[in-house]
Amino acid sequence: MPDGPSRRRLLLGISVVLVVVVALVVTIGVVPPVRAGDVPNMTPERAVPAFWVAVGLHLLVALVLTLVLALSRRRSAVSTSVLVINTVVILLVAFALGDAAKASLEIGAPMQVVTALLLGCVAADAFAGALVVTSALTRSVRA
Repeated sequence: MPDGPSRRRLLLGISVVLVVVVALVVTIGVVPPVRAGDVPNMTPERAVPAFWVAVGLHLLVALVLTLVLALSRRRSAVSTSVLVINTVVILLVAFALGDAAKASLEIGAPMQVVTALLLGCVAADAFAGALVVTSALTRSVRA
């Protein structure tokens, strides 16, 4: 079992992987069916750019978490603040993806796969956010 600092770094590493996987799932599994948009009452011209914003935010969060992982060894006010802000961003994007999942669920059968993928992304984001907060708050304080 890894010791304290290694465990916290592992939590951040898992969070980075989860956030990148969510970005890939949205890019590969959600955007193409939504772009095809052959379902009534669906507006792909508005939905697709929103998904690209979500992908961009996920990649930005992954980059920042990777930088914190590489540069910060102990807890400081800056690193803790950065991690908490990243958690808030992850959770807000998860709420947006959850809303998109609800919208695609209301469309019906043609979008069931998209709904399932988006709900999986929401779960992965929530788990990643919990891991980031856990890592931020259990890091040893810089003397």
